[in-house]
Amino acid sequence: MKSINILYVDTCLDVAGGQRSLIALLMNISSKIDFTILIDESNKKYEQELLKAGISGNSIIKIKTTSFAGRALGGLNLFKYVLFKAAKFDIIHCNTFYDGLFAMPAARLRGKKTIFRARCGIDLSNHGYIDNLIHMFSTRILANSEYVKNTFNRVTPDLNKVVSLYNPLDMKFQREINPDDFKPQAEQDFVIAVVGAITEVKNQMEVLKALALLNDSSLKLRFIGEPRSTEKDRAYYNNLLTYAKGNNLSSQVEFTGFVSDVRDKLGDVNLVCVPSDREPLGRVIFESQLFGIPVLASDSGGNTELIKDGVTGYLYKLGNVNELASQILKVKDNNYQLAINAQQFVLERFSPERTYLEELGLYHEIK
Repeated sequence: MKSINILYVDTCLDVAGGQRSLIALLMNISSKIDFTILIDESNKKYEQELLKAGISGNSIIKIKTTSFAGRALGGLNLFKYVLFKAAKFDIIHCNTFYDGLFAMPAARLRGKKTIFRARCGIDLSNHGYIDNLIHMFSTRILANSEYVKNTFNRVTPDLNKVVSLYNPLDMKFQREINPDDFKPQAEQDFVIAVVGAITEVKNQMEVLKALALLNDSSLKLRFIGEPRSTEKDRAYYNNLLTYAKGNNLSSQVEFTGFVSDVRDKLGDVNLVCVPSDREPLGRVIFESQLFGIPVLASDSGGNTELIKDGVTGYLYKLGNVNELASQILKVKDNNYQLAINAQQFVLERFSPERTYLEELGLYHEIK
């Protein structure tokens, strides 16, 4: 009999980094806890990704959190579900701000401990007083980087309940690094990948502008991901398409759409670019480092916790398209040793034993 029972609440309508991080966590601690994961009934992709990861369908509960009136009414449905079901769980673990706002108050009314997983700095999300409510109803807040932890200074100078705990590594990305992959080949394309949901905060447009500036037909740009379900994100995606066409880049740019296993699109990639604005701690960075691909990232948010410029990757100043373009040219040099350094760094700092066991230990500490 397992000694702890957790309800994970993640009713996000998309499958993004936060959902993949939770899946990776469950894959590694499911044998050590009893758990149920609560998701939105409309998110079929998420359900399929959970099942593919080996999560039993009996552990997945689906509820309706959307309606013609928006998600507010769905939030009340979430509140009621947690209020009635919380008694059987030791901890309610919320994976999004929406879930924290509606599920954590219900859990606390039942006298249950709560965890909120902060995957975004609140200086960026800026939910106003909701951030204060999230802090108030949380027993612990798990920030996925020091950057994210420190943004809670806006709510309170006392950060005792905020713990910096990095996302777990998905070890399936680790592979042996072949030095031949870094030898320049005549007449060979140089493939740059940008991985993640297509949304303004991920800042894909900046890489498109750098590509236009370089004016080099051997450079190919691959966007791995799809826009999220909001109209704003779909409009941003259309802006990318329009810019590529208007600057005669369509033949150099590929949009893959949703990809279940990103590795399927990384085999020929020479560089992964992470141009995000205030990225909390991009799992794309350490997955690429595990895979042996050099990473070029903006100097924003948690990126600098993962990259030492010129040693484990490359950085450029967010918003400086000229510097981004020049750094892309630099990465075209032989980066075998940098790839080795990066893989070793990420294995030492973010080992599964460290991240999974720390989170498991926290559960037992607050139970």
